[in-house]
Amino acid sequence: MTVTTPGQPPGPAAQPFDPAAARHRPDPHPLFHRMREHAPVYRYVSPASGRVLWYLTRYADVQRALLDPDVGRQLDRLPPGLAAPHRRAELRDPLAMLRRNVFHLDPPDHTRIRRLMAPAFGARTVAALEERVHRVAGELVGGMAAAGGEADLIRELALPLPVLVVAELLGLPPGDRARLRGWSDEIVGSGDAGRVRRAGLEFVAYADERIDERRAHPGDDLLSRLAEAEQAGGISRAELVSSVFQLLLAGDETTVNLIGNGVLELLRHPRQLDRLRARPELIGSMVEEALRYNGPVGHSRPLYVLADVEIGGTVIPRGDVVVPVLLAANRDPAVFPRPDVFDIGRSPNRHLGFGHGAHFCLGAALARLQAVAAIGALVRRFPGIALAVDPADLEWTPDLFLHGVRRLPLRLRLEAGVA
Repeated sequence: MTVTTPGQPPGPAAQPFDPAAARHRPDPHPLFHRMREHAPVYRYVSPASGRVLWYLTRYADVQRALLDPDVGRQLDRLPPGLAAPHRRAELRDPLAMLRRNVFHLDPPDHTRIRRLMAPAFGARTVAALEERVHRVAGELVGGMAAAGGEADLIRELALPLPVLVVAELLGLPPGDRARLRGWSDEIVGSGDAGRVRRAGLEFVAYADERIDERRAHPGDDLLSRLAEAEQAGGISRAELVSSVFQLLLAGDETTVNLIGNGVLELLRHPRQLDRLRARPELIGSMVEEALRYNGPVGHSRPLYVLADVEIGGTVIPRGDVVVPVLLAANRDPAVFPRPDVFDIGRSPNRHLGFGHGAHFCLGAALARLQAVAAIGALVRRFPGIALAVDPADLEWTPDLFLHGVRRLPLRLRLEAGVA
């Protein structure tokens, strides 16, 4: 076992690996393979903040961190002295007012809020949405066909589908969806803290209005049930608004990236695309393999070490930060035979693409349904699909937390044989 002791951290030049470097965005897997082999529990000092982050790249270590009660998400569980470096980072967060949701909370608050929201994402609710999701996906793909021979998969299919579905689940007016999409684009894609904060504040004002409307005139939707829970004291207004934000503007990015990355991997592996065409019943398995092979979330949100913990033979000091890298865990050869092979029939497939433990993605079943519907409709409608740009020109998300392309221009043909 390696026992670490707090001390003067090494400077950036002393760090052999730089997981934050933009050059790794298109394909981070070679880096993660090297880290897993040479430094699977890797101490990295952020050049920007000086914070110590421990990157975990082995499946067992990632799983362990996601289950350990001494590795948490709430900074206020650390004493002020240890929390201070992280508090400075939080002060720079332009969306700090929207962090009171299950993604950022530990039990008991996490448990309380998740219990309120879980019925809306259970098997019965998702099954009731199945026909509607497939119909909307088919209509969007039909619109791509009507537009001509080229289309951006992200803009025309992957982006609008989750906004339509989750807005319907919440009971938001159809006419509001363009505004919601605009805020999401600003928050995820602008990279400007001022613009991100302004979009967040506009969303807060919008959500407050919709919640007040539901309290006055409740309906049969998730927002009405959450507004009722607020009135009964089961959830605060800040928690309610933050939870709606997580579902509608933050959570939909996972689905967008899952659809985009899944289609991209099929195009990169034409034999697997042919296999899916020949055996369309493999669509569910194909989505699971997309989650494993090049999933929509690069790593869990950074987790605070609340007490000294031993992970992978290394003791990580209280007050440091742990970063479980899901993309790396999902290609660990100790768990997945031929991990760098994209196999749409892979079984078993115990990937961690949606996380693990108490924070396993609440909307996982709904995201899977949308990916199956969208990718299935695309493959059925267009026997000929090809990238319309050089793969090297694809623009990837600016950090590894959300992992996907911002645009995916495709050439679409209704006849087979398109290269």
